[in-house]
Amino acid sequence: MRTSKPISTISYNSIPFLESKLEEFTRNHVISAWFFVKHRAEKDERKDHIHVYAVPNKMVDTMALQEALRELDPENPQKTLGCIDFCSSNPDDASLYFAHNEEYLAWKGETREYHYGFDEFYYSDADWFEDVVFHALHSSDFAQKSKVIRALRDGMSPADIVMSGIAPLQMATALRSLTLMAREDGEVYRNGRHGHD
Repeated sequence: MRTSKPISTISYNSIPFLESKLEEFTRNHVISAWFFVKHRAEKDERKDHIHVYAVPNKMVDTMALQEALRELDPENPQKTLGCIDFCSSNPDDASLYFAHNEEYLAWKGETREYHYGFDEFYYSDADWFEDVVFHALHSSDFAQKSKVIRALRDGMSPADIVMSGIAPLQMATALRSLTLMAREDGEVYRNGRHGHD
């Protein structure tokens, strides 16, 4: 794939090799920024692996990147370590998924056994990575929807959620419908009236 858009991959390289290669790509202006984190194998996975996110600085050929990331496997000299196919990515989804953020996974209908702190990540620049994480947790589509769901769970009314700026006015009808559905699940809702009066 030839692309100038952000990309991600799964790597089976050693961390020192991967980090040195990503730093080399940055020095050579192939990519402008990157982060990665090592994952322990989940029950349905064969082995530990590393999730990598990178921002190309120009049009890149991901097959050339894969070739450059081939590493001799000291435990099996007949094989090389490397990464699987690159795919398009975005920093919000990548950072939250790589961390196995529980709320994000639930939002996607998934669960994982292992979870990772952002302090376990490797990255090209601390300030840039801090901005990536802040945006993912506070300004992303996921973050905005999470604020609304938390407000509903905390008992805020749809009107208060809209008037406080947690949700836009366009969501008012949907919020009201969601609140009514939640109330109808297992309890009687009489729109503020008591009994049949």
